[in-house]
Amino acid sequence: MIWLAWRQARAQILLASGLLAVVLLILITTHGHIARTPEADLTTAYQSLRLLGTALIGVPALIGAFWGAPLLARELELGTHRLAWTQGITRRRWLATKLGVLGTAAAITTAAFALTFTWWSAPFDATGNRIGTANFGQRGIAPIAYALFAVALGTLCGAVIRRTLPAMVATLTGFVVVRFSFQLVVRPHLLNTVVLTQPLSLFGPGDSATRTGTWVLSTKILDAGGHPLSRSAADELLVRSCNLTRSSAPEAWSKCASQLGVRDVVRGHPASQFWTLQLWEAAAFGALTIALVIACFWWVRHRTS
Repeated sequence: MIWLAWRQARAQILLASGLLAVVLLILITTHGHIARTPEADLTTAYQSLRLLGTALIGVPALIGAFWGAPLLARELELGTHRLAWTQGITRRRWLATKLGVLGTAAAITTAAFALTFTWWSAPFDATGNRIGTANFGQRGIAPIAYALFAVALGTLCGAVIRRTLPAMVATLTGFVVVRFSFQLVVRPHLLNTVVLTQPLSLFGPGDSATRTGTWVLSTKILDAGGHPLSRSAADELLVRSCNLTRSSAPEAWSKCASQLGVRDVVRGHPASQFWTLQLWEAAAFGALTIALVIACFWWVRHRTS
C-alpha cells in the first residue's frame, strides 16, 4: 500500500523536490557572500533573493490544494475507492497510508526550505525584524505546521466535496482564512507582551523598538505626568516649550523631549520571543491538523460509500 501511495503521488513529489533542490542550491551558494557583506553594500540581486521567503507563505497553501485536495477527491470522483476497499485493505489503513506518505513528503519539503531560509536570513535578521507578521511565517518551524495543516484540510475538503477542482478552491480559501486570522487575532496573544519606554522618536512612535526587532502592537506618547499625547500635541508642546522650529536640529528636538519627560511607550513582542512564538504557533496548527485528520477518518468511515 505504501508503494501504491508513492506511485500515485510521485509526480508532484518529484517536481517539488526538483524545485526545492534549485532553491537550496541558490541559498547555500550565496550564503557566504551574504554573511560577509554589510546589508547596505549588497547588490539588488542579493537583496531580491529575500523574496524567496515570500514563497514560504504560499507553499503550504499550494501543497494543500495540489497534494491534499486530490488525495481523496480524485478517488471518490472517479469511483476507484470502491476497488481499493475490496482488495483486503481497510478504509482506515488506506487513508492512513496515503496521508502518511503525503504528510511526510510535505513536512520534509517545507522543513528543508524553511530551515535553510532561516539560516540564510540570519545576517538580515541580526539588524532587522523577523518577528513581524510577514517574516515570521517565512522562518523557523511554523511553515512545517502550516504544510501539515494544509494537507489535512485539503484531504477533508476532498472527502466532503468529492470533486477535485472545487476541493482545491475550498482548500486554498480555507487555508488563507485560517492562516491569516490566526496571524491577526491569535498570535499577538500567544505570549505576554512587554512594555518598553524609550526616547521620543522623531520618525513616529515605536521606531526605535522596530529597529531592535520588536513586533510593535501598540504605541503611545506620554508626557511627564503620564498623560497620553497625540503626535501633533507632542510636537506643539516641544515647539512651545523649547522655542523649536522645523529647521531645528534633530538633536534639539530629542533634548527637549528628554527635558520635558515626553517619551514613547511601546507594547509588543521583543525579538527574544521569536522561537517561543514559533513553538506555540506550530503546536496550535498541529492541534488543528490532528482534529482535521480525525474528522477525515470519521468521514471516510461513516459518510463515504
